[in-house]
Amino acid sequence: MRSLSTQQLTRRRLSSGKGARSGSLYLILAVGVSGLLTYAFQFISTQSLGLERYGALATLWSATFLVAQVLWTGITQMLGRHIAEREARGEGWEEVTFSARRLQLLLLCGFLIATAVASPALIRLFGDWKLTAAFVLAIAGYAHGYYRRGVLSGHRQFVRLSGIFVVESAGRVLIAAILLAAGAGTVGAAMGIALAPLLSVWIIRVGSIEPPKRPGSSFSIGGALGFAAPVLLCSACAQALANGGPLLVSALGGAEAKRQAGLLFAGLILTRAPQYVLSPTIANLLPHLSRLAALNDRQGFDLFVRRAVGVMSIAGAALILVTWLLGERIMPFFGSEFRLGRGLLTVLAVVAAFYLVAELLNQVLFARGLARLAAMGWLLGICATGLATWLLDGADLLERVSYGLAAGTLSTVLALAAFHWLTLNRLALSAESPDVEDPIEVEALDPEA
Repeated sequence: MRSLSTQQLTRRRLSSGKGARSGSLYLILAVGVSGLLTYAFQFISTQSLGLERYGALATLWSATFLVAQVLWTGITQMLGRHIAEREARGEGWEEVTFSARRLQLLLLCGFLIATAVASPALIRLFGDWKLTAAFVLAIAGYAHGYYRRGVLSGHRQFVRLSGIFVVESAGRVLIAAILLAAGAGTVGAAMGIALAPLLSVWIIRVGSIEPPKRPGSSFSIGGALGFAAPVLLCSACAQALANGGPLLVSALGGAEAKRQAGLLFAGLILTRAPQYVLSPTIANLLPHLSRLAALNDRQGFDLFVRRAVGVMSIAGAALILVTWLLGERIMPFFGSEFRLGRGLLTVLAVVAAFYLVAELLNQVLFARGLARLAAMGWLLGICATGLATWLLDGADLLERVSYGLAAGTLSTVLALAAFHWLTLNRLALSAESPDVEDPIEVEALDPEA
């Protein structure tokens, strides 16, 4: 056994940093295109459906991405982290993918049983059994999509990973446009949501992978749950803050609930433009952060985190400023019925800005093996949202929900930052990563070593 030399660590840090930068560039470009296609889908839907029927589609969209990301993001993160770590050490990763598949199958079976039991309530929520069927099909399709994303991320196949986002968004627009033109109405747009993930998995496959230098250690489903369970809790809370607003309006509202849900959703779509581009990029920083943690490269880790937080903070500040200046003018893009005031749009921009920083800090804690602390941070955010919404009882419904989400995302950022800072000097960078590597591991990490 021997420690990594300073020269070896420096070369590895530079090599890994270049991979992270090039991978992030691919993802930023791809998700930028995906974001434009998402706006195209929303524009086509609003123009074809009107505010009332668009409200039903907004409820479907929010529920789909909330549930899909709650169920499957943990699988993606687990695959990305553990495949990257094992590949960095030259170890096999088959045990990780096998355990992920088993866990995913169990979750899917549980989801199908739950939806069968709750089908009357789901039909009331969506207003149509066809939309309920589209919801179930979409969640099942995203099981494959998120698994593929995790494998591609772990192996750092960023071009193919970027293709997943573009193909999915393009497929959603194409399917919806054809069916809406054929007169399918809300169901046509819903089928675009449901079928797009299956199309992306069918077209984008995993590329060739260099075989591992030695077998990997066992990785049971219990080990998968040890990481995935708190990640699932993080995802549940995060998606409640990101996509739960329209659902909360539907639950608290009266006869105008569907219209108000559609209006809030349109405001969120407008103010979250940078989030659509940056969120997938942030999620795919986990393999890079995990590799730095596996090397116990505290200097490289801290430098990367500081720079990333700075970039996210600048992006969030720019988003708030642009929304305050232009948001009210851009809102009619969705149609004459879709109008929100500058103040409320700015609050929604604040929500998006805080959410970006919280996502980044989330990945930092994941890479350090502190997923449970991350889950606690998001739970505090949910509690803050509920408390703020309750305290604002009597205010306009959209204002109550918007200010509640702002309080929740701010509380999450403060909690995650505190957990990272308070544990930084008390715990090893990664509890699962050794401080020393044997010669074979060093060779696997750096071909020039």
